[in-house]
Amino acid sequence: MARREFAQRRRAQGFTQESLAAALQVERSTVVRWEAGKSRPHAGLWPKLAAALQVTADQLTNLLADDSPAAVTSPLSLPSTVRPPRGGFELMDNSRDRGRFPLRRVLMGCIPDTPPSTQRALEAEVTHAWDLFFSARFGQMEQMLPAVLACAYNTAETTTGELRRQVNIALARLLHATSNLLGYTAQEDLAALALLRADALATESGDELTRAAIAGSHSWLLAKNRIYDDAAALAERTATEIEPRLSSASPRNIAIWGELLCYAAFAASRAGDYGEARRYLRLCESAGAHLEDEYANRPETSNVFGRTSAASFGVINEIEANQPREALKLAAVVRGGGPGIPPTVLSRRLINVAQAQIHNHDDAGAVETLRHACATAPEFVGHISLARTLTDELLTRRGRYRLDGLVDVAEHLDASVRPVGIPR
Repeated sequence: MARREFAQRRRAQGFTQESLAAALQVERSTVVRWEAGKSRPHAGLWPKLAAALQVTADQLTNLLADDSPAAVTSPLSLPSTVRPPRGGFELMDNSRDRGRFPLRRVLMGCIPDTPPSTQRALEAEVTHAWDLFFSARFGQMEQMLPAVLACAYNTAETTTGELRRQVNIALARLLHATSNLLGYTAQEDLAALALLRADALATESGDELTRAAIAGSHSWLLAKNRIYDDAAALAERTATEIEPRLSSASPRNIAIWGELLCYAAFAASRAGDYGEARRYLRLCESAGAHLEDEYANRPETSNVFGRTSAASFGVINEIEANQPREALKLAAVVRGGGPGIPPTVLSRRLINVAQAQIHNHDDAGAVETLRHACATAPEFVGHISLARTLTDELLTRRGRYRLDGLVDVAEHLDASVRPVGIPR
């Protein structure tokens, strides 16, 4: 009933959906979503909307309330610092979650009132966010995202037409970066929410390649949660939708297509379908051959697919298939790398190489590789469970082999280091 009363009030003041949208400088579809209960105005629009409808803040709150007994708080009366609700649902009371609360708040739809920006400035923030991610500066990225996301949301509400479409694409890419950060920092539910919001914006904007890039991260997140069949199906289906003609396709198209195939291979491998994974990886190799070695000038900010990507995922597949020698051959290709590979990507690949070395009984080599991974991206390595698993395995072998540097790796990962000879 409340949303119907909102529409009645609009008509009583002589507004059509189009004229109210024009008065507020938003799209008609925005007003439609308000009246359908699918969204609420952001904080900056509440004073203008209340004035247009000639209602008080409390009356506007009631008009925009959901048809449920839950109370709705007007953004006009929100305090500058948000306090956890008393009783019922409460956020976990730990320092890490408190530090992430501003980002959680924005993703849940509580958008602070910030000045709008420009499309060019937002695109620069997209590049900055992905640079922070790939350089493994997660703490810094987490601090900058809430304000940037809020600014992008508020900018989208104050623009129309093609400019709004471009702003929504930038917002989708920012949410995509947010999901990758959250996925690596054990916040999978929030990561999935960010991806869903990003996908909706990319779909609405008609940006097929941005949507495909987002689908790649969605496939990775599904595989991370061991939903392998769905992960492989999503990656393969999306890759088919954007499959390029390699002789004439843009580098961006090829890079996103290749990365989707990598994720399909990863999920197939985890599901035990090693032959299918190899098929995907052969296609990856053909895609990588059409791209430059230089990663610094990547054609898609969210993407670091390149010539050695297939080999990197091949290491994973051959280890899963219990083919350690084949894994080690591919590991040699990965170690060769290429110029400008970002720290997070290089570190993750090195961890895979260390796993191949352990499978080939080269424990000393594995320790050295893990040390290299830690030095390359110190903050990032702590979020990779495989690094800890491999370190724990090596720690059990210290009584048989001299493994210089292993204690340094273990201490970096906060692994338990017991004296040699005492069972774990």
